[in-house]
Amino acid sequence: MEIIIAIASKIGESLVTPIGTEFGYLINYHSNLENLKGEIKKLIDKKDGVQGLVDAAQRNGESIKPDVRSWLKDVNDRIQKVSRFEDEINKKRRCMYRWRLSRKAYKIKQDVLQLQKEGRNVAPPTPPPEIWSKFEKGFKDFKSRMAKMNEVIEGLKREEVRMMGICGMGGVGKTTMVKEIITRLTKLNLFEKIVMATVSRNPSIRTIQSEIAEEIGLELKEETESGRARRLHGRLMDIKRILIVLDDVWTELDCAAIGLPYGDTHKGCKILLTSRDSDVCNRMGSQPIIAVPTLTTEESWELFREMVGESFNDPDLRSIAKDVVKECGGLPIAIVTVGKALEKKKKHEWDDALNQLRNSRPKNIPGVNNKVYSCIKWSYDGLESDETRSCLLLCCLFPEDYDISIEYVVRYGWGRGYFSSIITLEDARNRVHSLVDQLKRRFLLLEGDSSETMKMHDVVRDVAISIASRDPYQFLVRCHAENKGWPNLATYDDYTTISLVGKLEIPVGLKCPKLELLQTMEGRFSEGSMGNICNAMTELKVLALVEMKSLGSLRSLGVLKNLWTLCLDGSKFDGMSTNVIGSLDNLEILSFRGCRSMRELPREIGRLKQLRLLDTTYCWTLEVIPHGIFSSLCRLEELYMLNSFTKWEIGRGREDKGMASISEVMSLSDHLKVLAIQIPSVIHLKDMVLKSPTIKFAIGCVAPYIEEMTTYAFENCLEIDESDAKELESRAIRLLLKKSKKLLLRKVKNFSVLIDLDQEGFQDLKDLYLFRCPNIEYLANGTSGTQQALFPRIQSVSQLPDSFLSNLRYLDLKYCGVLKYAFSLSAARNLVQLQKLSIVGCDQMEEIVSKQGGEHEEEIEEEETKYMILFPKLNTLVLVDLPRLTSLCPEGSTFPWSSPKYIHVEKCEKLKTLGAVIPQRKKLENKSEKDSTSHDFSTSPTRSSNWCPAGGKLLN
Repeated sequence: MEIIIAIASKIGESLVTPIGTEFGYLINYHSNLENLKGEIKKLIDKKDGVQGLVDAAQRNGESIKPDVRSWLKDVNDRIQKVSRFEDEINKKRRCMYRWRLSRKAYKIKQDVLQLQKEGRNVAPPTPPPEIWSKFEKGFKDFKSRMAKMNEVIEGLKREEVRMMGICGMGGVGKTTMVKEIITRLTKLNLFEKIVMATVSRNPSIRTIQSEIAEEIGLELKEETESGRARRLHGRLMDIKRILIVLDDVWTELDCAAIGLPYGDTHKGCKILLTSRDSDVCNRMGSQPIIAVPTLTTEESWELFREMVGESFNDPDLRSIAKDVVKECGGLPIAIVTVGKALEKKKKHEWDDALNQLRNSRPKNIPGVNNKVYSCIKWSYDGLESDETRSCLLLCCLFPEDYDISIEYVVRYGWGRGYFSSIITLEDARNRVHSLVDQLKRRFLLLEGDSSETMKMHDVVRDVAISIASRDPYQFLVRCHAENKGWPNLATYDDYTTISLVGKLEIPVGLKCPKLELLQTMEGRFSEGSMGNICNAMTELKVLALVEMKSLGSLRSLGVLKNLWTLCLDGSKFDGMSTNVIGSLDNLEILSFRGCRSMRELPREIGRLKQLRLLDTTYCWTLEVIPHGIFSSLCRLEELYMLNSFTKWEIGRGREDKGMASISEVMSLSDHLKVLAIQIPSVIHLKDMVLKSPTIKFAIGCVAPYIEEMTTYAFENCLEIDESDAKELESRAIRLLLKKSKKLLLRKVKNFSVLIDLDQEGFQDLKDLYLFRCPNIEYLANGTSGTQQALFPRIQSVSQLPDSFLSNLRYLDLKYCGVLKYAFSLSAARNLVQLQKLSIVGCDQMEEIVSKQGGEHEEEIEEEETKYMILFPKLNTLVLVDLPRLTSLCPEGSTFPWSSPKYIHVEKCEKLKTLGAVIPQRKKLENKSEKDSTSHDFSTSPTRSSNWCPAGGKLLN
C-alpha cells in the first residue's frame, strides 16, 4: 500500500508541476509582458552603448572583435523579433490569446536575459595599440648612441624641460633612436601616454592632428583646423603626463595651430622633436638640443660586419672593407644598404663597388648627404634585375611615410608589362612579394603596418625620385603637401609616369604622348578634367584614381584603348557609361575596391574578354549585378567581392532581368585562381562546386568575421553562419570544409562532435572559431564508431588520426552551451602547433582536456609521459565566464603543459588550479627564477583571479 501511495505521489507531482507552470502563464500575463518590455529596454541600452563604441572605433580605423559583431547581430535579430511580437499583441487583445502570448513573452525574455549575460563579456572594440608595440627591433646600443639616448631620457625627467630636440643629418638614425627612447620610457612609466606623429618636409596640420588623435582614441569630427585643434587640445589637457614626439620636422611648427598644449598651460605635456636642422629646434624653443653624431670608426666597422655576414671573415676583403666603410661616412643608412648589397659577393665585385662609390657624382638633393646618395644609388644599381629596380621606383610614387600596399605594385607592374615572363597574376603577386623581401633585406624598403604593406625611408625615397626623374624612366612625382606644383617645362613629351597627390589639377592642353602610368590620390577633379587626361594621354596602360573626392563623369575613358589596369579604389564618381567600360578591349585589371557609392556593376563589363582581375571589395552599396556578366569573362583569374554584393540568385538564375548567380561564378572555376566572395546564407554553398582543386578561396556568410579574408594574401577561409549540420552534408560543402585553413562556425545546430564534419580530421586547418553552436559537446572524443573503417591503421577505435587538427594554431570557443570539454587526451596531444586558446561563456565546460570519451585509450606508461608537454607552442590562454570549470587537465593527470606568456582568467569560480606548468625561460620577459609550477586559485579570496606565471603578462 505504501508503494502505491508513493507512486501516486510521484505521479501527482509530475502532473501538478507542469499544470501549475502552464496555468501560471495565464495568471502572469501582464507581468510577463511588462517584464519583457523592461528587459528588452535594458538590452537596447546595452546595445546602444556597444554600438557607439563600435561606430567610433570604425571611424578611427580600429578593428572590431568577431564576438562583438556577432553579439550585435544577435541583439538586432532579437529586437526585431520583439517588435513583431508587440504587433501581434496589439492585434490579439482577446482573452483567448493570453495564455499563448504570455508563454511566448516568457520564452523571449529568457533569450533576452541570455543576451544580456553574454553582453557582460562583450569587450569594447580593440583600443589603438600602444605606439611602441608597432616598432621593429633594430636599435644597436653603440656607445655613442647610448650616451645621447640617456641624455634625452634624463632631460625628459626634469620638470622644467618642456621641449627637447634631437637633430642630425638624414640617415644618421634619429627616428630609430627616438623609437628606442619611447620603448625605454614606457618601461620607466614616466608618462601615462606617449604619442608620435611624422611631420615630413611640408607639414599638413590636419594629418598631424589625425595621427595624434588616433593614438589617444579621439575622433575629430570638426571640419576646420581650428575646431580640430580646440578639440585635440582639450583632450590632451585631460592626460596628466603625456609625451608628444614630432618626427622629421623641417620647418618651425605652430603648436597652438595643431592643438598641442605647451609651456605652463600643461606642465605634464612634453614635446620631443627630431630634425635635420638644429636651427628649427632652436626657433621652436627646444632646450636642450641633442645632436646625434655619425658612428665612430669602430661602430661603423661593427655595423658593417653584421650586414655583410660571412664575407667579413675573408682576409682578402678586409682592406677593401675598411675603405668601403670609410666611403659610407659613418651614416647607418649608408652602411646597411652597402653592407647588405655586398653580402656573399666576390672580391672583384667589392673592388668595383669601392671604385663606384669613390667616383660617384651625387645629385644635389636638399637634406640628403652626398655620401648617402652615393651609397643608396650604388645599392640600387647593384640590384639583381630590372624587375627589382622597377618595383622600387614604383614605391616612390606614394607620399612620404605612406603605408604602401604591395598589391598596388602588383597591379601597376602588371599593367606596365614588368612581368613579361609570368603567365598568371598569382605568380606575379608571388614574384612581387619576393622582390619586396629582397628590397627589405637590402634596407631599401622597410616593414609596413601589416604583412601586405611596406614603407620607404624618406631619404631612400628622395634618392629614388631623383633616379626615376632621369632617363630612361622619366617619372614626375608631385605632392601638394610638399608644395611641388607642375614644373615649368616647355614640353612634357618624354614623361612615362606621373604621380599627383593632393590638390593638383591637370593643366588644360597638356600633352603626354609617351605616358604609360598616371596615379592621382586624395584630390578632386573639376568638370572636364577627366576629358583632359584621356585626350592628353592616349597611350596610358595604367590609370589609378585613388581616394579621389570627386572624379566627375568617366565617359571619356573610352579613348584609352591601350589600358591594362584601371584602379578607382575609394573614389567617388558620377557614373560610368556602359559603352565606355565595354570599349576598353585590352583591360586586364579592374578595381572598384572601396567605391561605396557604386550601386550597379555595368553590364558591359561582360565584354572585357581580356579581364583577369575584378575587385569590388568594400563596395557596400553594390546591389545590382546583371545576369550573364561573369559567364562572359572567359579569362578571369581573380574575383574579390567580400563586404560587397550579396543578392545572388539560387541555382542558375534567370537571364531576363535576373541577378548573377553562384552557378554563373562557378562556370569560371576551371580557370579561376582566386575567389573571395560573400553569400547571404549557407544554401548558396551547395552551388560552390569548384572545378579546379587549386583555387584559393575566402567565402563568408553575411559580413566576414575573419578580417584577414579581405586581404590579398589570405589562406583558404570559410565562414558558415546560422545553419544546421544537415545543410552541410552536400559534397560541395564537405570539400570546402576539408580544404579550409581558417574555419568559423557560428550558430550551427545539431552537430555534437566537430570531427563529424570532416572524418579525415581537418588536416589543413590552422584557425578555428566556434560561436554559439548550441549542440556541440566536444571537438573530438576519440570514440567515433566510423573511424576504424576510415582509418585502417588505427589500432583502437578510441584513437584519433595523428593528423587530427595537427596544424591548428588558433582556437576560439564562445557560448557553446553544452560543451563539457574541448578535447580528449589523445586529441590534445595532436595540438602541437596551437598558439592561442580562448574559451568564453561555455556554461557547461568542466575541463579543457578530459579523459571522458577516451575510456578505451591505452594506459600510457608514467615514465613515457612525465616529460610530455601539452600544447608546446601555446603563448596565449583566455578563460572567461566558465562557472563549472575546475581544471585544465583531468583530475589526477600529471601531464605538464607549456607556460603561456599571456594568461587571462575571469569568472571561473570553481577553477582551483591550472595543473603543472613548465616555464619556457627563453620566452619570458622577466627572467625570474621563481618557481611557477602551479597556482592554487582556491587561496584567492574571490575564487576568481587574473594570474600569470612568473615572467608572463596579463591580458587586458
